[in-house]
Amino acid sequence: MAEGDTYDATGYWYPDRPSRSGVEVLTLMRRYRAAEVAMRERTRRSMKMNATDMEAVRFLLRAGERDEQVRPGDLATHLGITSASTTAVVKRLVASGHAERRPDPTDGRGALLVATGHTDEEVRTELTDVHARMIAAAERLSPQTVDEMAGFFTELIAAMEDDGSEARDPLSHMRTHSDQ
Repeated sequence: MAEGDTYDATGYWYPDRPSRSGVEVLTLMRRYRAAEVAMRERTRRSMKMNATDMEAVRFLLRAGERDEQVRPGDLATHLGITSASTTAVVKRLVASGHAERRPDPTDGRGALLVATGHTDEEVRTELTDVHARMIAAAERLSPQTVDEMAGFFTELIAAMEDDGSEARDPLSHMRTHSDQ
């Protein structure tokens, strides 16, 4: 079977569907995802970091906003890497001035990890403009559209998170409890 027989210009395997609007939305979502990945890559490059280091910085910044303490083990768990790899990440972030080790007040031998003020400022400088434009676009939506999109994205997230281990009725999400 030739590729043209299977996929259409959108890259989706639905060429015989009577309505193209759903496929068009999914195509736009792919374009958004590609643009987001490219934007994050530009940010990462401008900050001279690899993807793991950037995710570590995001984790430390979020923890700092919530006044949560982060120990190296917390960072290892979040990143899904070994303690040795975490040590390497922390060394790079400290050397580049993006993080600091501080004594853990509850464990004299331990350390807490904190993103530096410089890092927070650098990330905000990189992302403030794009985030402002994204928020402006979202705020132009009507409340009804926001509700519809929230439902749509909730369904897509559930579809992506479903590992297929349970056989279920594909229309079950459309029924109420009283219908079942």
